[in-house]
Amino acid sequence: MEWLERISRVLRSQINSLIKEEEDPEKVLETAIAQIEQELIAMRRALAETIAINKSAQRQLVQYQKTAEKWYERATIAIEKGNELLAREALIDRQNYQIQAQRIENQLEQQNQVVEKVKQDLRTLERKYAEAKAKKSLNVARLRSAIASQRLQGIVGNLNSGSSSSIFEHIESRIIDLEAESQITQSLSTDPLEKQFMSLEMDKIIDTEIVNLKAKKLTSR
Repeated sequence: MEWLERISRVLRSQINSLIKEEEDPEKVLETAIAQIEQELIAMRRALAETIAINKSAQRQLVQYQKTAEKWYERATIAIEKGNELLAREALIDRQNYQIQAQRIENQLEQQNQVVEKVKQDLRTLERKYAEAKAKKSLNVARLRSAIASQRLQGIVGNLNSGSSSSIFEHIESRIIDLEAESQITQSLSTDPLEKQFMSLEMDKIIDTEIVNLKAKKLTSR
């Protein structure tokens, strides 16, 4: 998977560079998808060229095999005519064409393995490309979260605190402040009618407590 490993290294490098430059996450993903698309085009072109070369080699192989067979037939005729010298020359030519044919067969075997490997890598890359496009929105959100996390770690790392506990104390203090602000805002924004019922309910509770206290006092006499 050399193609995919190389692409992966390039994409990681580009994404890390864009993150350091604080580029928009959507732009980062679009750049990565565009890079995969370019690699797909290059792989398809390379595959098409290799297949074309293979077809040409196969035609050449067939031609060499036919020519070798032709020289064998000529050698047979020469033997039948009692011309052994001519038959020998024909067999030499046949042997030369057979050697060339064998060489092409070996090349084709190797090239076919390469073609199958490229096809496999191409299918994998096409699948990754489709997934990248389909999950673009999700990955943008994940990348934004990752970038935010990196920045948060940088902020925490730069806090001039004496220990990790002081960092959490600072955070806890801020949370308490925010909660207090929220409670104040909530109390100020309570519905007037709700306030009236709350007051009535409070009065009822207090009246009940007073009755209980009076009853307790009478009992103790």
